[in-house]
Amino acid sequence: MSEEPTRRPRRGIPDDSIQPGAETADGSALRTAAAEHHPDDTPAPAGQGWSRSSGESADGPAPRRGLIPDDDPATDTPEQDTEPESSEDGKSSTADPDAAFRPPAGKIPRARSHRTGNRRTATPAADRPHRAAEEPGSASPDELVVDRSPLRRPWVWAVIAVLVVAIVVVAVSRLNHQSPITGASVTPTPSSVTPLPQDSLMSAAEVSRLDTKASWKVDDTLSTIPADSTQTISCIVRDADQPTPQSSWQRSFTASTKTATAALHRVDGYADEATAKSVYTQQAASLAACDSVPSLIVSASSVKGLGDEATSLTVAFQGTTIQYRTIVLTRIGREIQAIDASDNHTPIDATAAASAITAAASRGCRLAGGTCPGKVTVSASVPPTSDLPGWLITSDLPRLTPDQGEWQAAAPAGVSSKGTQCEGVTLASASGPRERQQRTYLLYKDSSAPQGFGVDSLRFGFGDAAGAAAFAKKIGDSIASCSKSLTTAKVSDAKSFTGVGEKGAKISGRSFLVTQDAGSGNKAVFQVSVSTVGSSVTYLLANVTTSYRFTDDAWSQLAVRAAERATQAR
Repeated sequence: MSEEPTRRPRRGIPDDSIQPGAETADGSALRTAAAEHHPDDTPAPAGQGWSRSSGESADGPAPRRGLIPDDDPATDTPEQDTEPESSEDGKSSTADPDAAFRPPAGKIPRARSHRTGNRRTATPAADRPHRAAEEPGSASPDELVVDRSPLRRPWVWAVIAVLVVAIVVVAVSRLNHQSPITGASVTPTPSSVTPLPQDSLMSAAEVSRLDTKASWKVDDTLSTIPADSTQTISCIVRDADQPTPQSSWQRSFTASTKTATAALHRVDGYADEATAKSVYTQQAASLAACDSVPSLIVSASSVKGLGDEATSLTVAFQGTTIQYRTIVLTRIGREIQAIDASDNHTPIDATAAASAITAAASRGCRLAGGTCPGKVTVSASVPPTSDLPGWLITSDLPRLTPDQGEWQAAAPAGVSSKGTQCEGVTLASASGPRERQQRTYLLYKDSSAPQGFGVDSLRFGFGDAAGAAAFAKKIGDSIASCSKSLTTAKVSDAKSFTGVGEKGAKISGRSFLVTQDAGSGNKAVFQVSVSTVGSSVTYLLANVTTSYRFTDDAWSQLAVRAAERATQAR
C-alpha cells in the first residue's frame, strides 16, 4: 500500500452493499458484526490487509469497528491532507494507520475533513493531537467521530417549529369558531376544516317569519342525516356521486295552524368553496327540474343579497290534498343552506322564506368564508332552465285528477299536428316561419284520462317580432271566428293573457275552447292557445273532453309557461 496520504475522506458509516463474510480484492475476509460478540474471533491487522485468524495474539492492535477496509487507495490523486507524524528517532512513520478505512471512489460523498475547526470549541484541529495525547483513553486525533443525532440537524428543528405553530393556530381557531388567519389563501383539507356549529340552524323565533300569526316550535335537530331519511328538502336529489359534507345539521319545525304549516332547515359544510360550488350547481339543477312525481312548478323567484348565490322555487305536491312547498337554496362560501316551507292551503311567500333564513346565514358566513347577507331582495322570475331549453318540462304540466297521472315528454320533432281545423293555416307547411318544431307530452297512470290524452306544443321562429305577431294574430282571429266559417265548430271561453319572459320579454296571447262535431253523436274537444314573445310564436293544443279538461286558470298558466320557456331557447 502506498505510504502517500490520500485525499479521500475516512469512512465513518459502513457500506450496506457489502455483506458480512464477503472478501476483499486480495481475498481477505471482512469483519462482521458477529465479531463484536466473539472476542476470540476479532480480526487483527495483518500487513496491509485484514484477515480472520483464530491463532493471532489477542494483544495485537484492535481494529476500528464499523469501518471497511479499502485495498485500492491508489485510484485517487494523492493530496497532502495530513502531516506525517514523527517517531521518537525523528524518522517519518511509513505506516498509514487509516489506509485500511479509505472507501472506494464514488461510493459515498466526501465527508467534512476532521482537520477543520471543532464546531463545539474554538480549539483548532491542529492542536487536538497534543490534547488527545494528554488525555488517556481518548480517541485518536485522526479518527473521524460521526454525530448521527437527528436533533443536531437545523432543518429538523425548523420542521418541528412549523408543526407546533400550526397546531396552536388551529386549536385557537376551533375554540373561537374562527378560521385560522393566514397570510396566503390555503385550500383547507378535510382534517383542518372547522365543523359548522349547531347555531348555524334557524331558531323557532327566526322561522316564525314564515307565518307571524302562528306559534312555532322545534320538532327535531339532527347532526347526522340518514341517506334514507323521509325528511328531505323538496325537489333536491342528492346523488351518490356528490361530495360528502364535512358537517351537516338539519332541524324541523311545526306551527300551530289548521293548514299543517311546517318548515325544514338544512345546513351542509364542505371541505372548500370549490366543492360547495360544484354541489350547489348540482342541487340547483335538481331543484330546477323538480321532476319527482307529483310535483308541479308553481312559480320561481330570483334572490339577491343572500350569500354568494341563491335561488327559490315554489311547487305544489298534487296528492289527494294539494301541499305547497317553497324552497330557498343558497350558498355562502363553503356552506350550503336550504329551507323548505310547506302549507296545505296557500304557498308561503318566497320573500318570507328568504327573510327567515337570513339570520342563520349571517351567523355562519365568516366561518364558511363566504359573502355575508346584506339587503335581501326577492323578485318573480322564469323558472330556471332544465331538460331542453325552450320547451316545457314535465313539472310544468298539472295533473287533472288528484293523486293520479304522470307526464312524459317526447323528443322535439317536425310539426305533425293537424290542429282543430279552425287555424286557417296548415301548421306543418304555412309560409312565414323560418323554423318550426313540435314536442308532444302524454299523460299516463290516470284512469280518468281519455286514451291518447296529451298536449302538443308547437314553436315557430321568425326573422323579427312583426312577422311573429302577424302569424299569431292570423291564427287567433281564425279560431275566434271559426263558428262563422265552419258550421260544425263551436268556440267558447275566449281569454287573453300576458306574462314576462327572460330578460323582461313581453308575452301576450289568447286561449280558446274549440268543439268540433265528429259525427255519429261524437265530439272532438280541444283547448288551444296561441302566444307571441319576441320573434317566437307558441301554439298549444290539448285533446280534452267536456268532462276531462284543464281548468281555465290552469290552461292560461300553462300557456304563459310555454311562452316563458320559449324565451330560454338557445
